[in-house]
Amino acid sequence: MLTQTQSLSQYLLTLARKRSTGELLVGAATGEPWKLYFYSGRLIYATGGKHPVRRWYRSLRRHNEQFASSWFTDMRTPDDYWEVDFISQAIDRKYISLNQAKASIQSIVDEVVLTLMGHSAADAQWHPNRMVAQQMVFLSVQRALSRSQQTYDVLRATVGGYLPTLATHELPYMSPMVINAQGLQVNLPTAKYERLIRWMQGNITIWDIAAQARRTIPEVMKLLLPLIHQGWVQLQPLSDIPAPYVPPRPAAASSQGAIKGLIACIDDSPLVSKFMAELVQPLGYEVLPVTKPVEQISILTQHEPDLIFLDITMPNISGYELCKFLRRTEVFYKTPIIMLTGRDGVIDRMRAKMAGADDFLAKPPAPDKIAQLLDKYIA
Repeated sequence: MLTQTQSLSQYLLTLARKRSTGELLVGAATGEPWKLYFYSGRLIYATGGKHPVRRWYRSLRRHNEQFASSWFTDMRTPDDYWEVDFISQAIDRKYISLNQAKASIQSIVDEVVLTLMGHSAADAQWHPNRMVAQQMVFLSVQRALSRSQQTYDVLRATVGGYLPTLATHELPYMSPMVINAQGLQVNLPTAKYERLIRWMQGNITIWDIAAQARRTIPEVMKLLLPLIHQGWVQLQPLSDIPAPYVPPRPAAASSQGAIKGLIACIDDSPLVSKFMAELVQPLGYEVLPVTKPVEQISILTQHEPDLIFLDITMPNISGYELCKFLRRTEVFYKTPIIMLTGRDGVIDRMRAKMAGADDFLAKPPAPDKIAQLLDKYIA
């Protein structure tokens, strides 16, 4: 589906036409990859690249005048990608309306798509069935590309050859800073000078200025270019701001040395995952608990565990059905899956094998049996 000469825009349209579901990584080699999430050919979220946290905050502020960063300090630990889950929690707590959330997500997606205009598909990687739990807005790829292409063309025409050292898509992430306040003050009306000076302290980006001033990126650049040309203002890079939630990092080592692998435990009871962690961590493994498999399927795809313990009896979906689903995905086609059950009958074992499970483990699991299974399927 992907060719080296294909533009990224053409590739996005191909994914839309084929009604694809999954994650598209762009620029993974840079260390700051962009991530675009699709569901049945529609864009449902985008993140990554430069300033994902600034982008997230900026979009929420833009569409909610009462926005406050303190909203997220007491929210529960995200079930899914924190950006999406915190927006869902904000809706549940009546901090923002559904329409405000939809507008914020569209702004986030539009910004990422605009940033990627002109890119080649050569550094794109497609991961089918990776998703985020966002079911509020499904955006047309064609419309997102049309909006972004129009803005991108105007921006490129506005800048022309004034800033040859900066690519068009990099400009909005730069921060304007006054380097000759006297020259700026003498040559501008007082009201305009006072308005501009507060935006040019080197602490906000051109994206931020456009959002605060309710202007487009080309309009802001049209204002800045003469000031840059006169030597009163310069553009400089700016780092991202801290996220309201930082996912916990796995321990660097265990009592047996370096971590040997990641074990997913899919069970609606948190106690089972806790018990499993107590058994496998001394053996050098980390545990990824999944208590809501339907809602948290993207957690599995993001972490790609080395082995999965899967409970048979759960609400909303049976272990057999989930096992069949996982086996149909590219990510988990060969991942060892061990079924957990309180019933250790021949029929249960046959159903587990037919669903695609590699092995069967009765609950409560015996420590020596778990160690044998880990040695067998991971070591």
